[in-house]
Amino acid sequence: MANAMEVDDEDDDWDPKVAPGIVLRPHIVRWNADAEGEGAGKVDNLDTDPLHDPDADDQDEKWVADQLLQPDTRNVKSTDAVLNCPGCFTPVCYQCQRHEQFTRQWRASEVRNCIVDKSAALSMAKDDPAKYFAVRCETCKADVGLQDMDGIFHLFHVLESLA
Repeated sequence: MANAMEVDDEDDDWDPKVAPGIVLRPHIVRWNADAEGEGAGKVDNLDTDPLHDPDADDQDEKWVADQLLQPDTRNVKSTDAVLNCPGCFTPVCYQCQRHEQFTRQWRASEVRNCIVDKSAALSMAKDDPAKYFAVRCETCKADVGLQDMDGIFHLFHVLESLA
């Protein structure tokens, strides 16, 4: 039984190499806390990552607010969520309103990266005069919702990122 528990290192071909220039690395190399107190709390830092921009998120948020969000009647630019296609994660809506009754349904006046299929009108019931058109992701063609006759989009097959 002891022989069966032994590990045979001969067939292990994993040999990790650590070389200079690796992008993903810790920011703290070593922390020294000696008993004397002289070096206590001293940290050796690596150079900052040249690919990391600490202001990028704030700049992206400002760009979305300036370019993609429309002000409401009080001149406030807000949204309940950013909606993405469930098939390919492409953003399909930057400004929407959550449905009051159905928590997984959203209403929007504008969508992005979508196509509206007006070749066939859809209805909710046989004698219902309201007509809807399928809304699909332009990238992967997944159905993400419907557009009503007034041009309002009802999105319910989406992934939301709460704003």
